[in-house]
Amino acid sequence: MKGGPIGKRYAKALLNLATESKSIEAVGEEVEEIAKHYEENASLKNVILEPKLSKKRKIGIINEITKGYSEVVNRYCRYLVHKDRFKIIADISSAYTALSSAKLGKATANVVVAYSLTQAEQKKLQKQLSEYTGKAVTLSVDVDKSILGGAITSIDSLVLDGSIKNRLNLIRETISKGK
Repeated sequence: MKGGPIGKRYAKALLNLATESKSIEAVGEEVEEIAKHYEENASLKNVILEPKLSKKRKIGIINEITKGYSEVVNRYCRYLVHKDRFKIIADISSAYTALSSAKLGKATANVVVAYSLTQAEQKKLQKQLSEYTGKAVTLSVDVDKSILGGAITSIDSLVLDGSIKNRLNLIRETISKGK
């Protein structure tokens, strides 16, 4: 799982808060937006990482940044600053996305194919993967001609390698072992 152990722990706490307020997806989107803003804004990073700046001042700055967001996210971000953990907001966001997807029965399938798939093929594959996993699957398709044909699909920790390249390697191993 992405996010590291500390990020995961804080993400679990945020997921509990979001579940209580029945806003799991909205909270995820807001935290992702704040994490992206933090990662892209060097001056904000410098302020948060500045040891001489008081927590009260940092909390005031974060309060201004999170003004348009939900109360859950606003309070949570202030809490992170208070605990000197705002600097891992990107890890928390990443872990939150993974945890909330699992809780909501969603998954992202990363599919590598040799040639581009048509919309119809993508929908068919998405439907088959949803039936296989029992989750609502979103596809992320990449093209890599080196696999020759077939597909390599990874969903969470599950990897299904149906590429021709893999099959040829298996045949090569079998022949080299003399079986």
